Amino acid sequence: MNGKKRSLVLVILSLIAGMVYLTPLLRFSFYDQMMEALGVTDVQLGTIGSIYGIFNVACYVPSGILAEKFNTKKLLIISTFGMCLTTVWYSMYPGFTALLIIHALYGIFSVGTFWSPYLKAVRQLGSEEEQGRIFGLSEGLRGIGQTIAAFVCLGAMGLFATQATGFRALLWINVGIFALLLAAVIFLVPDFDQEGSKNADAAAKEKKGGSIVQTLFSSSTWICIFVILCGYTIWNTANGYIGTYCTRVLKLSTGLSSSLSIVRSYIIVFVAGLSGGFIIDKFKTKGKGMMTVFLLSAIAAAGILFTGNLTLTFVCIGITIILSYMANVIKATYWSILGDAGIPVASTGMATGVISLIALTPDIFVSPVISRFIRYGENLGKIETGFNMMLIWIVVWAALGIVASLILKRRKEKSGASL
Repeated sequence: MNGKKRSLVLVILSLIAGMVYLTPLLRFSFYDQMMEALGVTDVQLGTIGSIYGIFNVACYVPSGILAEKFNTKKLLIISTFGMCLTTVWYSMYPGFTALLIIHALYGIFSVGTFWSPYLKAVRQLGSEEEQGRIFGLSEGLRGIGQTIAAFVCLGAMGLFATQATGFRALLWINVGIFALLLAAVIFLVPDFDQEGSKNADAAAKEKKGGSIVQTLFSSSTWICIFVILCGYTIWNTANGYIGTYCTRVLKLSTGLSSSLSIVRSYIIVFVAGLSGGFIIDKFKTKGKGMMTVFLLSAIAAAGILFTGNLTLTFVCIGITIILSYMANVIKATYWSILGDAGIPVASTGMATGVISLIALTPDIFVSPVISRFIRYGENLGKIETGFNMMLIWIVVWAALGIVASLILKRRKEKSGASL
């Protein structure tokens, strides 16, 4: 591929990566509108999020197997086509049980048939010396694509008299985008699976002979699991519930709250993705950098708790953006800790599969836990109590993240790899 063709393919892959996660996670930016349009409660919406998370986590290892066994381009076509059809069903507002099935399908099509093929395809767009730039640019393009799509959806919702009609229009916009991306994959994305690369992959796999059991019982693996688990829990909580915190506690309008959520969920992704690696690399060890960002996340969460209770609204809004930035810096850089933890390059594939299976489980448990915090506050007649519990939850996970990062820092120093 020439430079222009390669850039076009990277844009297409990155936009798909953005959309396959934006659509199942619309509650991040349209939480209150979803509740009204779908006629569900906080706990039901939390259950929907949990089902999506369960299927996400369950599909990480199968996704890697599918990427090795089947054609990459065909899997990308299946993913975009599946997301398109599932969103059409979603737009019909079926019952709660059907909504659970829809989000299970979203988990299959956004991870099972997509995640590993996407990573495999992006990696083949450049040499080993270009991997950092390519993946960093892909993350940035995902953020830009999600931002544009989210603001288009927000504008569409404002054109209709009811939340139900507006949210249905939003879903049909997503259907249209998936249809366009499906066509782009079919006609513009090349077939990555050349026979030579297949043979090279098979030879490398045979030489490596990695074991899931060995990886699972490696201390290096568990150091990564603990750091990533803490970071992803903070990111999942902040992205999922700070928007509705602004609506219910700070009393912002749903439109303004959604606009701020889009900034926190998507624009910040782009900024944090480009700046996060540069910031973390400034530290002598990744562990020390992670400790610093976890500490700043805890301070930001405590700041929201303090200013929210004192009704310092504009200050509180600013701190929510700072928290989102910190959470996204962690998320954008936590895969960079593998080397400091002692995981060799040859074991990257097996290690990331095992780590993802455990460390990304916040997709399963965050929504049920936080939704019950909120319900507890509602039952007390003080909704802010439930959200204060959520902020304390973030502080606790940040503290655990500091401990995990300290262990990572000591592992790096002990190994002498910093020489």
